[in-house]
Amino acid sequence: MTRARALNGITVGELASMLRIPLPNNSRYAKGFVGQLAEIALGATAGAKPVQDFINLNVELKTIPILKNCRPAQNTHVCILEHRHIRNQTFENSNFYNKIKQVLWLPVEGDTSISLHERHFGTAFLWRPDERQYSILRNEWEEIMEFVTVNGIDKISSDIGENVLLAPCGGNKNNYQYGFYLRKKFTSEIINNFLFDLS
Repeated sequence: MTRARALNGITVGELASMLRIPLPNNSRYAKGFVGQLAEIALGATAGAKPVQDFINLNVELKTIPILKNCRPAQNTHVCILEHRHIRNQTFENSNFYNKIKQVLWLPVEGDTSISLHERHFGTAFLWRPDERQYSILRNEWEEIMEFVTVNGIDKISSDIGENVLLAPCGGNKNNYQYGFYLRKKFTSEIINNFLFDLS
């Protein structure tokens, strides 16, 4: 937490310079760059593997772009849905739960009017879902998985799940990858609760 909070107020450009990592020349290639930069700075080792970023601490790192009104700029990617595990998963043994049961949130300015290198990191904080949040996430995950099992993944709709979203996140039109996301509605509540605790 000390290392994470030491990033508060540092810009993306300053951190990239400290780590001697060049910034992307084109914003089109900047997706995921800030998260990867934070992982390197904090020593996260998981990469794209289905384990937490800080596996020895059971903590997942999530950078979250924040707009000027303190609202999340986008939905937050959690993990890829592994097709071969659909029928054998429970919420508790799913990679989705593994990734969200303890999260180190690292806010960063997300307003696109601010150039990437000038965007500042905010105060990192640790979060675990409380009983109500756990129930919401479990119920919506189970609803989505039941739909996929019965109807097939290609029939999934963005209307399913108020707080959890399953949507294409890569691949091509013949072989999409699907990923779970926390919707902005849910992460906005997390941010607001953190700000309330600070006040």
